[in-house]
Parts: sequence; structure tokens; C-alpha cells
Amino acid sequence: MRKSLTAVLTSAIVLSSVLAGCSNSENKPAGAANAGGGADGKELQVITLSAQTTGIEKTRVDNLVKAAVVLNEELKTQGKNMEVKLETKSFDGSWDDSLKQFMLASKSNKAPDIFAIGHESIGMLAKGKYILPLDSLKESKEYADLFPILWDSVTFQGQIWGIPQDTEARPVFYNKGILKKLGWTDQQINELPEKVKQGEFTLDDMTKVAEEAKAKGAAEFGIVHRPTNGPDFQALAYNFGAELYDAAQNKIIFDKKAVEKQLQYYYDIAQKKLIPDNLTTMEFKNVHKIVVNEKALFYYGGIWNVNNWAADAYHDQIGKVDAKWVNERMGMMLIPAAEKGGKPVTLSHPIVYTVSSGTKHQDLVNRLLELVVDPKLQTEHNLKTFHLPITKAAADDPNFKADVTLGGVAYMSEYTTFLPNHESFNKYSGSVFKAIQAVELGKQTPAEALKDLETQLKNDLGDELIIKN
Repeated sequence: MRKSLTAVLTSAIVLSSVLAGCSNSENKPAGAANAGGGADGKELQVITLSAQTTGIEKTRVDNLVKAAVVLNEELKTQGKNMEVKLETKSFDGSWDDSLKQFMLASKSNKAPDIFAIGHESIGMLAKGKYILPLDSLKESKEYADLFPILWDSVTFQGQIWGIPQDTEARPVFYNKGILKKLGWTDQQINELPEKVKQGEFTLDDMTKVAEEAKAKGAAEFGIVHRPTNGPDFQALAYNFGAELYDAAQNKIIFDKKAVEKQLQYYYDIAQKKLIPDNLTTMEFKNVHKIVVNEKALFYYGGIWNVNNWAADAYHDQIGKVDAKWVNERMGMMLIPAAEKGGKPVTLSHPIVYTVSSGTKHQDLVNRLLELVVDPKLQTEHNLKTFHLPITKAAADDPNFKADVTLGGVAYMSEYTTFLPNHESFNKYSGSVFKAIQAVELGKQTPAEALKDLETQLKNDLGDELIIKN
């Protein structure tokens, strides 16, 4: 029987400290070395494994270090004369650059054993044979209570190629103070997320309220969204009924009717002057400043933005703002349904653990991935970085449920969608963003942008594309 994570960590403080000291080291090829004597007098076999993530959210690999402590205790209890040493690295660059670096490292047999990346990269990595299938982990007891929908995010051509590390939601933030200026009562404001949930408050209703706020001078901007290409824009495509992927044929779908509605929406909010004139050419920090300084009524954001606003001084007077400040002034709701009575949506972009096809110790790597799903480790990561849990046990963690931000938005996972796990979806996404940029800047009408987009996608994707008229 496994000891509890807390008990093992308490009894292995020295080992934990040694492993944690590796958290910023460069990756080395996985291997084995003898070091010291084992309990039976034989040389202890030390197995070196490596793990890599990207960016500042280092709990993605630090939690693996803690899982290694538990694994070593298990190996000792089982009489195995071996110990796992985990070296970790956080790539200092973009996710795209991290992906390229992993593929290059794979070709020279220097890839980390465990590689954390956005789920949409699975198709590319699986097709290129950079990573191993992980179907057996889906059947393990540790993942028995993983939210079923999350398996969709790591499935490619009928197999499991990754393990979700976390998930999130992309809600619409709304400013309570601006709604009060429009005459809304506290009760009406507090009921808004439920009205969205029930399909009573639609996307058109959201636009109308944004127009009112702008016309009455209650807000400088009615609506803002991210200024750069990203998954968020595809949530609107799903909202208009788009199919984006044919899994059986492994092809991207260009759903022209839905995409035209998607482009029309962005064209309309630009023509109505609800967004900044140069929104798609702005820096992200300027969008954060607009939202935090309460100049916009609605913001298409992500729950992790609460963490961003606490980390950087975006407010003109206060500087950094904490979660309490955010929740006093802003609410979060799903993206309203496109039609009355319809189902609202959000979009999730799980970061997932993949396993390098070059690993020499898949059995030990798999055991680490089973241990890292421990609810306490999930909660530690989620509370630090404002993400959502992947298992029911972690969702029921009292500390998670008590969080003023996260406890109130966990339900959004029931309404989530994902990007397709197609190796060329980034080409599709980039072209759609350019079309959105063209209509928002007034360079093209939605019909013109749709026509050019079709030509571009045919060029870029060829036989990988299905056109749905």
C-alpha cells in the first residue's frame, strides 16, 4: 500500500532538498549510474530522468520532483536497488520555440524524458514519432477519476499520447462597477453568470450592453480581447456551430458558414467602435492595463489572468492587484450562446505531459506520471497559477473549493471545447487570426476576408483540409 504523499515527503526532507536543487539544471540524457551502497550492500543504481516545461509556472516540473521522492520511497519499500534522480528545466522562450527545441533535441537523442507542452501539439509529435503512446495510463487507478472530457484533449488517431497536467477556462470578465453605472442592481450583476449558463443572456445581449456602456460614457471600451493569435478566437467559431476537425480522416475542417459568422462578429464590434481601433496590433500588457484600470466592460480572457494581474503592476495607481481586488470589481461568465436558449461555451487549453520516444525508462516515467496526479500536488499548482484540476478528487480539495476565484468557475469545465490535435492546426489558426485582424482594422469585409482565407487555407493545407460550405 502506498504511503500518503504528505507522510513520505515529511520523512524524506533531505532527499527532497537534493532533488529540488536540480530544478533549474539543464537536461541531460537519461541514464543510470552507480552511487553508494544499497540496503543489501550492493551498489545503488541511480537512474537519471529529465523533465522540461516552458515559462514561469515551474510547478509543472517541480511537482514531478516531489513525485520522485514518493517513487524512491516505493522502490526502497519494494526492495529495488535503485533510485530516481530527476533533473528539470523551464525553457526560457515561447511555447513554439520550446516545441522546436524538443524536436531538435529528439533528433540528437537529448530530449527530456517528460516534456510538458500544449495539447494541440500532440498530433505533430505523435505523427513525427517524437513521443510514445500512453494508453496504459488511462486504465490506471490513479486516473480513474480524471474528468472524461479531458481525454479528448490528448487523443490522436484513437490513441492517448499525453496526460493532462492542468486545465483552465476562458471566460468573459465583466466589470461590476460599469454595470452599476448602467443601473444594474447587485442582484442582477450576481445573476448574470447563471443567465448566461441558461442561455437567457446571449452574445447579442452582450454586444447591446457593451454599446450602451460606450454610448453613455460608462466605459471607454465595450469589449476587448487578446491582441495576438491564440486559442480564444476558436471558441467563437464553436459558438457559431463550427466543426473544426474530422478525427477519422485527421483533417481540418473549414466550416465556411460558421467562420463567416465568426468574422462578422469581430467586424461588427469593430465597426461599432466597441474595441480599441488598433487592438490586434497592441501589446498584451496594454490590454491588461485597459482591463485592470476598469476601462472595458467585457474582456475575453483566461482565469489565469488573475495571476498575471497579481504578478505585474498594471494598475495606474495601485500597481499589482490581488484576487480579492479582482473579485470585488469583476465577475466571470461563460461566453454567451449565439442564440437564445443555446449552450454557452468556453475553451480549455490543457498543458499535458508527453513522454519522449527516446526514453530508456518508460516504466519509471509512467510511475512518475501516476504519482504526480496526487490531488495535493494538483491543488498546489492550481492555486499558485490559477488553473483548474484534472480529477474529481482535486476538484473536491477543500483548499481549492475555498479559493475565491477558482471555486466559482470550476463548473466551466462542463462547457469546454478544445483545439484539434492536428499537426497543422497552427497554420489554420494563424490564417484565421489574420482574417480577424483584417476585418477589425476595416481592411476587408467579412465576405472578402472569408474568400481570401479559403484561398490561403487551400494553399497552406492542401489535402489536409475539408471545405464545408
